[in-house]
Amino acid sequence: MKAKKRIIFTLLYESGNFVLSRNFRLQSIGNYDWLQKNYNFSNVSYHIDELVILDVTRENRNKNDFSNIVKKISENIFVPLTVGGGINSIEDAKLFFQSGADKVSINSYLFNKKNLAKEICNIYGKQCLVGSLDIKKENNEYLIYTNNGNNLVFSIDRFFKQNEICENIGELYINSINQDGTGNGLDFRLANIVNKKSSIPFIIAGGIGKIEDIKDSFKSEFIDALSTAHLLNFIGESLKNARILCKDNGISLASWPNIDQIF
Repeated sequence: MKAKKRIIFTLLYESGNFVLSRNFRLQSIGNYDWLQKNYNFSNVSYHIDELVILDVTRENRNKNDFSNIVKKISENIFVPLTVGGGINSIEDAKLFFQSGADKVSINSYLFNKKNLAKEICNIYGKQCLVGSLDIKKENNEYLIYTNNGNNLVFSIDRFFKQNEICENIGELYINSINQDGTGNGLDFRLANIVNKKSSIPFIIAGGIGKIEDIKDSFKSEFIDALSTAHLLNFIGESLKNARILCKDNGISLASWPNIDQIF
């Protein structure tokens, strides 16, 4: 039986504030109090399948401050939570698991510290590790970048030949730098390439700007999970309406309790 499609929301955190990203250029939106006032994730979690929180701080990252924010958010949600950003040791992973994460995501340190994925996998299990790949399309080729899109690693084709990395990853988070924050829709060609080359389940991100983008993306057989990080476009009832729209169009999603029937 084919797995149900998943709607995922990603929060981007930078030095105490939540931010928007467009092609990896950041715009500060508001702090934790702003987030609670405008989103209240204890309610939003009834309309998404998972939540991802990424620390995208460029300088002077404070992991303890970030872990406290993660803990506050995780206390009032029931959906799986993935946390990432600057995780470069088992101690970092442990900190975020203790703060409420169900999974941790590593990006640059998949390549900069090649034993880390295996170490996390050995302790917590492969299902708890997400490999995050930031992809830029250049001259019709898809290339992996690390360190906030600044350092070229190699092509995505070569990545899927790196068995020592892939064998320790339970899921991939594929983010298109070109589409990031544009609201122009997903890079379907990128998603199709990943689907063909990888046996690892993946989330595709970058370009979702309205609820119709979610519905239209799920019409593609090779997209089972997608994420948006657009705080302003998905405020209020938007995520609830996205779920309704998908179900009305015959898209198979998990059924969560109706919040109005619980409280």
